[in-house]
Parts: sequence; C-alpha cells; structure tokens
Amino acid sequence: MEKIVLDASVIVKWYSEEERSDLARQILLFLKNKKIEIFLPELAKYELGNALLKGKKLPFSLARKALESFYLLPLNFLKETTCLAKESYSLGEKLGITYYDACYLAVARTLKAALVTENPRHQTKRKLGIKIFTLREYLKLYVKILEND
Repeated sequence: MEKIVLDASVIVKWYSEEERSDLARQILLFLKNKKIEIFLPELAKYELGNALLKGKKLPFSLARKALESFYLLPLNFLKETTCLAKESYSLGEKLGITYYDACYLAVARTLKAALVTENPRHQTKRKLGIKIFTLREYLKLYVKILEND
C-alpha cells in the first residue's frame, strides 16, 4: 500500500466546497478503500480545526460533524519527536518557510513518502529529494499506478 502525506490545504477540501474539493475527496475514497495510507503530523489536527473555525467560518454544528468524521478516518498521525522537530526546523530554516509548513515536508522525508499539497509554498520546493505533488498531479500518477497493477 502506498504511503502519502497530505497537508492541511488538501484535508480542508474534504469538508468544504471549493476548487478541487472533488479531487481531494477522491484521495479520501482511496483511503477508505484501503488503496493508500495517509500519514500526518499531529499538527494537522490543529490546522484543520483552525481552518474550519477561522478560514471557512463554519458554524459549530457543521464543524463538529467535520471533526467527528475526520477523527474516525484511518489516518496515521506522527507524534512530534526531537528528531522530527529538528528536521522540521532545519527544513524551515533552509527553505525560508514556516515551521508549520516544514512539518509536512519533514514527515514526508522521514517516511520516504510523497507529499500531496495545494500549498504553493510546498510546490516550489521540489529539489529536496521529496516527491511533492499537487492533487491533480498525484491523481494522474495514481491512476497510472492502478492501471499497472
């Protein structure tokens, strides 16, 4: 089973109607059908809650349903460790990005997994030895992988 890391820019699309939400939900179907494994830093929990509260301004009743749904998914959360924190800090410093953004890159690098993102700051950092894909790019690639199986 393929391992991928998603950042909050993709996860939020599961619970909102915006551009490429349909693509994000396709990845959710792959997860539910046990075609992929998704790994996230613990930070993703907080970023999702904040995005629903401040970014999407969802009323509590809708946010509660979204969060309940999210916590029921078979997601793998990586606990912040000293090693992961050092990697995140190093990447953030080297790339001039926030520690928050660097956490997703650090998880992808640690697991040798692809990062799927709609965050343009990640998309420009492709020379790290980390596979970084937009939703559209990943889905095109993933469909090819499935056809070859």
